[in-house]
Amino acid sequence: REAVVSTQSTGRIDGYRILWKNRRYIAQRAEDIGIWQYILEFLNMIGVVVNSLIIAHTLKDNGSFLENIENKWLIAFGFEHVCFCVKFIISYIIPDVPSDVQFKMRKEQFQVNQLFEKGITKKSPVGTPTSGKNAENAV
Repeated sequence: REAVVSTQSTGRIDGYRILWKNRRYIAQRAEDIGIWQYILEFLNMIGVVVNSLIIAHTLKDNGSFLENIENKWLIAFGFEHVCFCVKFIISYIIPDVPSDVQFKMRKEQFQVNQLFEKGITKKSPVGTPTSGKNAENAV
């Protein structure tokens, strides 16, 4: 008898914890990814610099051009700047928000504005006035 009561109470307590204490947070809209955008861009730049240095310093000396260290630095510098130029050109060409998402956002904003212009009214039972001249008389 005690085991049944213990099992039932444990089940109820665990159910309460799962349903109420360990709930997922309610999602909120965000403008963008926030500070992570800057962190990712910084890591991208570091990656380009490191990779350009690795490429420049692992090149084999097949000719007279790569004999001194200054020419390897020039290769690293040039490769780095080419990569940055390509990155900035691509980021300029590709929009941050896709056109279909922009359209849906504009449509949603238009619908919200239309609701505010009309005035938001609560649904009421049939025959109960909620707006207009009859609403003043109903109060």
